[in-house]
Amino acid sequence: MNKLKVTMMTLMMCFVTITLFAQPDSVYVIKSSDAMSGKTHVYGSKNFIVANDTKEKGFIVDTYINDNLSIQMITVVMVGIGSCNENDEIIILFENGEKIVKKSWKSFNCDGEAYFNINELEMKLLRTLPMSKIRMTNGRSFDSYTGNVIAKDKRYFIQLLYALDNKLILEKKN
Repeated sequence: MNKLKVTMMTLMMCFVTITLFAQPDSVYVIKSSDAMSGKTHVYGSKNFIVANDTKEKGFIVDTYINDNLSIQMITVVMVGIGSCNENDEIIILFENGEKIVKKSWKSFNCDGEAYFNINELEMKLLRTLPMSKIRMTNGRSFDSYTGNVIAKDKRYFIQLLYALDNKLILEKKN
């Protein structure tokens, strides 16, 4: 009976993994190991873009995943929202009206980069609620852009955190 349970559980995990990786819009985790350097990097299978129709103004949202397989921070690269950055702000609005408001800890830069640490309460919102809109405000010039999160990206964090929580990781060796 015990072998049957183990077999069924193994088959179920295989099915979940295959289903997750087979969906073109799903987000999963990649663990890349470099045999030459001995370094390992863990990252989401994709990021997402919030931008105007011409893609001249907007931003790319991504994450930094640490060795403990948890999101250490949200990273944003802005385009067309001021020139140099400092004290940037992100507002993530969820479909139920709740929101996350964060200030970037990244110091002055002219690369359009902003980094945001996320606490446990905010992680719970990201883990459970689809996003609706995101606003990025350049804290130096006060230029901002608010964009709708497109349908295929609304559950980005839900999918990524599910993959991390359940150790659904695609191993890649270089």
